[in-house]
Amino acid sequence: MAPKQQVVSKSAPIRKTLDARAPKTTISGKQRVKTLVTEQCKDCRVDNAFHAWRNQQLTPSFNTFIDFSSWGIPPAGKRAVIELVTATISVPSGERARLRMFTSLGSVPSNLDFVLTPQGPVGGLELLSCTHSVRVYSDQLIEFNVNRDNGQTAGGAFICISGYVVDV
Repeated sequence: MAPKQQVVSKSAPIRKTLDARAPKTTISGKQRVKTLVTEQCKDCRVDNAFHAWRNQQLTPSFNTFIDFSSWGIPPAGKRAVIELVTATISVPSGERARLRMFTSLGSVPSNLDFVLTPQGPVGGLELLSCTHSVRVYSDQLIEFNVNRDNGQTAGGAFICISGYVVDV
């Protein structure tokens, strides 16, 4: 029996503009669809990548806010896409802490909780750490809250974020 020959059609054309008859989708009153791509980068995630970190002492308090605005991420007119969050929180032995990330898209906030895993006591401190692969968006605020169960002692936090920025 002879094998059947398959007919291979031409590849579909790449659409570079939107059809004017197509309904326009809006998000919070703003057009979010680009109508013309003049030049694409090879890998925009690589070309627009960032790393940012904060190392902060935790003063005696139940809540400490750690803000990433000093890094200028995201720049005006851009959106940050955060792909990795890693942190180490150190508190006195026997204590625990929680880590929450705050971001926003326009006026819509997002609160994300991260799981901190105890690494054991070291020199009288309990080390709590996390590394999470995420996809978090923000066009304004990038901030973390370290919430602790004892407001009387000091501690420390090291938080690193990694990702890239895109045009909005």
